[in-house]
Amino acid sequence: MRKQIAVRSEKCTGCMSCQLACSITRYGEFNPSKARIRLTRLGGQERYAVSFSPRCRGCGVCASYCAYGVLQEVTGGGDQA
Repeated sequence: MRKQIAVRSEKCTGCMSCQLACSITRYGEFNPSKARIRLTRLGGQERYAVSFSPRCRGCGVCASYCAYGVLQEVTGGGDQA
């Protein structure tokens, strides 16, 4: 069953832990461009938009490695992956 991931983008620091965890889990390499989660820097600010590629299966690995509480697995409600 696909998990839902609540996203609180305002807390994102751009550390890329979520992207690295996703890429190592799926492809066996630390390569953010292969991750199924995307961080997009907003303008010249220190703010990031968090999105998921259509290939995301909602496994929750990204949420388990998010140290800042941006991504959290939820049971119903919230923005989903």
